[in-house]
Amino acid sequence: MSFRLFTRRAAIYSLALLYGAFPISVALANSLMLITVVLWALSLNGEDWRDFLRCSWSNPVVRPALALALLVVIASFWSPAGWEEIAGYYKKYVKFLLIPVFIFLLSRREDRRHCWNAFGLVMLFTLASTWANVWLQLPWSRTFNQGFGADHTVFKDHISQGIMMSLFVSMCIHRALRMSSRWMALLHGVVAAAGAGSVLLLTESRTGYLGIVLSLVVFALSMLWRRPRMLLGVVAFGVAVLSSAYLLSPQFQQRTQLALDQAQNHSANTVTSVGARIEVWRFMAKHTHNAKVMGAGTASYPVIARSYFQDPEFCAAICPHPHNQFLLFYFEQGLPGLAVILWFMLAIVRQALRHQGSHRALMLAFVAIMFTSNMTHSSLWLSTESQFFILMTVLMMASACRKKPAGAVAGQVPA
Repeated sequence: MSFRLFTRRAAIYSLALLYGAFPISVALANSLMLITVVLWALSLNGEDWRDFLRCSWSNPVVRPALALALLVVIASFWSPAGWEEIAGYYKKYVKFLLIPVFIFLLSRREDRRHCWNAFGLVMLFTLASTWANVWLQLPWSRTFNQGFGADHTVFKDHISQGIMMSLFVSMCIHRALRMSSRWMALLHGVVAAAGAGSVLLLTESRTGYLGIVLSLVVFALSMLWRRPRMLLGVVAFGVAVLSSAYLLSPQFQQRTQLALDQAQNHSANTVTSVGARIEVWRFMAKHTHNAKVMGAGTASYPVIARSYFQDPEFCAAICPHPHNQFLLFYFEQGLPGLAVILWFMLAIVRQALRHQGSHRALMLAFVAIMFTSNMTHSSLWLSTESQFFILMTVLMMASACRKKPAGAVAGQVPA
C-alpha cells in the first residue's frame, strides 16, 4: 500500500470516528476534524486535486457553503467589532470550508455507511442512557435527575440532544422501511419510538419537541402524499400519540405552558427563554438601519446588542447571539447572507427530490430539523449544533458528487 493510499484511507476512517465523536465531545470532534484534513492533504497529488475540484464543484451544496464563508470574511471589513471578536466568528463558520473536503472523502457508499453506523451507534448509546437515567445514576450523564418529570439529557445540552435524536428517529424509520426482515424492521421501529419518547418525555427541549414533530410530519408527507387516506390515518395516529405523550409527561406540559406564559408576559426587565427571543425581534426591528442591505458586518450583533440591552442579566442571555440563525445572518451579512443560507438549505431540498421513497423523506426531515433549530437557536454559530448540521449535510449530500471516470475507484489514490 502506497503512502498516499494509506493516508487517504486513514483520513476516511478518521472521518468515520468523527461521526461517532461529535454528539459526545466538541473537543474530540475538533481534533478529529483537524486530523482528517491533515491526512487528506497528505494524500493529494496533482491528479487528486483535479478530481477534488471536479467532485466538489459539481456538488450543489458546495457553492452556497463557500459563498457563505466568503461573505462572512467580506462583511468583516465594515464591522464595528474588533478583529479579535471577528476572528472568533471565523472559527465558528470555518467548518463550511470543510464541506467539499469531507464530501470528496465520502464519495464511496461503503464509507458513508460507516459514518451512518458510527452516528447511529453513539445515538443508540445516548438513547439507552437517557432511558436508564430515569432509574440509574450514570457517571457519564450530565444530569442526575432520577424519576420521570425531569430532564434526562446525557451529553451536551438538551437542545443539541433533542435535534440529534430527532434525526436519529427519522433514520431508524428510514432503515425500518428498507429492511427485508420483518423482525429487523420491527426492531428499528421500536428504537424509533423509544427515541421519539425520549425527546417528548425525558428532555426539556422545546426545540426538540418542534424538531421531532415537524420532521416526522415532513417524513410522512414525503412518503404518503400520493395516498391521502393512509396519510390521514398516519396523521390521526400521530396526533393521538402526541396527545398521549403530552398527558403522560409533566415535563412536556410544564415546558409548553411555560412557553405560552413567557410569550404573554415577556418584558425587557425579566429574563425568560421565549421573552428574550421576542425582545430580540423587537431589537432587530428597531436596528435594521444598522444592517442596511449588506448587513452591519461580521460579529456586529453582540457589539450593537450590548449598547441596546442595558440589563446585565438580560444581556448575558441574548447579547452573544440572537437565538435565531436567520436573523443573525440578516443582521450581520444583510440580504446576501439570508439569501445564501436559504440557498444552502434549498440545495439539500432539490437533491432530496431527486431521490425516491424513504431516502427523500429522510433528507427532507433533516431540512425540517435544520429550519426549526435555526429559527429558535443560532445553530450554525453554536459549536455542537453547527458540527451536527455541517457533518450531516455532508453525509446527506456526498452521493451527489460527480462520479469519477470509468476505471477510477473513488477514495483510492493512484500508485
